[in-house]
Order: sequence, then structure tokens, then C-alpha cells
Amino acid sequence: MTIPIIDLSPLWDSSSASLSKVTEEFLYAFQEIGFAYIINHRIPESIITEVFAQHRRFHALPLDEKNKIRLNQWHRGYLPLASYQVKSESTSKGVLVEDTKAAVKAPNQSESFIINHEHFEGPADLKEEELYNRYLQGPNQWPQGIPEFREAVLAYYHQLERLALELTKVFFAASETDFNRFASHFQRPSIGLRMLHYPPQPSPVPEGVFGSAPHCDHGFMTILAQDDVGGLEVKTSHGEWIPAPTMRSSNGETAFLINLGDSASKWTNDCLRATPHRVINRSGRDRYSIVFFWDPQLDFPIDTHDLGTRWCPVGKKPNYEPQTYGQHLRNLLSHNYSELYKTIDGTETNNNS
Repeated sequence: MTIPIIDLSPLWDSSSASLSKVTEEFLYAFQEIGFAYIINHRIPESIITEVFAQHRRFHALPLDEKNKIRLNQWHRGYLPLASYQVKSESTSKGVLVEDTKAAVKAPNQSESFIINHEHFEGPADLKEEELYNRYLQGPNQWPQGIPEFREAVLAYYHQLERLALELTKVFFAASETDFNRFASHFQRPSIGLRMLHYPPQPSPVPEGVFGSAPHCDHGFMTILAQDDVGGLEVKTSHGEWIPAPTMRSSNGETAFLINLGDSASKWTNDCLRATPHRVINRSGRDRYSIVFFWDPQLDFPIDTHDLGTRWCPVGKKPNYEPQTYGQHLRNLLSHNYSELYKTIDGTETNNNS
């Protein structure tokens, strides 16, 4: 089995027939494997090149310098090497497909720089500092003395934000639901951007030690850019791990990988697939990737019946009870990062959603 390719060029024609072609490719990818490459996405190659250059620059800084912006209670900042261990089991289409407790023996062998959305969710009459008391609402942290880093990261962030919104429209078209009914929940979306550095792992790689342990993403949709080192693997519905290397289109453009997370799978009543994936860096080289997590507002209710009858016929009870996206995310993050959160000041008092 190979990872399918979705050509986005028809999207830019702005016709219903063009959207139908992309929707068809989207449905095939996410009903069958849960990952896809996207090409003709219109993200300038210069922006991708620059953000990766700054990515490497940040992770080459001395550890003491990076630790000045260590991950804070709003889940923003620097996450050191081997600081947390994946604990959540992975399910796809409602079936356990990865027994994390049995498979994972050590913390992830990677370090990260993380930013989240730069707007704040909550009542309009609250002051900005009061909004910090709401779950995951707070200021980003940036390294001092390298303004080019922030500029490159935010340029990339805003390009991906626009792309993710277009892909969201494809999701709703695949669900046979009018996107405009939900558009307000994506006007100030929950966004996470994570820049990961994976040092080379020893050879042979010890059992149960991963750059990124097998997991399904927590959220709605993920867009990944990666270098040419390799190491990312995707688990098929047949239990086979297949490589997901970087890819370039025929015009030399860097292809992105996209996948759906647990919340999208639950929202579609497990009809679309959230797929386990992992990273093992056997290359002997440093690996760099950038993950863009795109999600609705934290107070958005995930309710299968809201999507109409495509995924759950009238009269049938959905597989999951409705819950807000914030509740879904907090449950999973608190489980996977529980030990790390004990080292962060303020996490116990900043959990209002």
C-alpha cells in the first residue's frame, strides 16, 4: 500500500466540479489509509526553505539558551530532548491498533520548539491577561537575539493557516455538509506549530525507543513538512508500517503530508481514519520536521449529528457522546504530558476552558 497524492490545483478554479475531484481524492485517502501527500498547494518554496533554515539555527543554540524559553503552562516554548513519553493508546475507526503501553519503553528521542495560536478565545469583555486563565490561552515565547527566526516562523504559520482553511472546506464537502454553518468556529482556530529535531538514534535501535512513539494525532487536521532524512512511518489497516518520506512534485514543489486526528475521526463516527504513525531515525543524520496542527475553537462541540447523515444515519446513535474540542484535547494532553506538567509552574491553576 502506498500513500495517495491529492492534487489541489482544481481547488484554485473555484468551481463545484473542481471541488468534487479533490473531495473524491480526499475521501479515498482518509477512508483507506488516513494520510495523503498534497501537491500544488501554493505555499512559496522560499518560505519553506527559510523556515527550515531557522529551524536548524534554533536547535543549534546551546541548551542553556533554549531552556530560557522552556515550555510554559500554556504549552508554548522549548521542549527538551526525551522530556515526555506517549501513553495514550491509538485507535483507528474505533479499533485499538497500537498498544502503546506494550510498545513504548522510553521517552521520545526528540526536542521541539512550540508556538500556538496568537489570538485569544473567550468573552470579548475580558482583558488579555484574564484570557490567559483559560485553557491553552497565553503568550508565545521566542528566543532572544534572532528576530529572523520569529519572522520566518510566523510567515510560514500564516501561509499554512490559509491552506488549512481550504482543506477544511474539502473535509466538509466530503461530509456533504455546508462549511458556512461551521465557519465561525474556524475564524479564530486552535493552532499549534511544532518544530521537531530528531538526533540520530543508535544502531541497532533498542526495542521500544522511538524518535516519536506510535500515536494518532489528537486534533482535527495536521499538515507536515519534513526534510529528506526519512524515518516517518505510517501504519496501514493491515498492520504494516510503511515509510512516508519527503516528496517533491513534478514542478519541484515540496509536497506536504496531511492526516486527520482523533477528533476528526470521532466527529465522522470513525468513518474517516486517524492513523498511527511513528518516527525512528536510523539515518545517522539529524532529522528536522515541522508539524502544523489545525483545530476548531476550543469551545467547539464535536457532535456527529451536526455533520448531517453522511456519517451517521437518522435514528442511529453515534459512537461518541458530544464533547467540546477543548475537553477532548485536555484529556489527551493531560494523559501524555502528566509527568512533564508537574515540572511547570502554573499548570494546575490554568485549566479553565
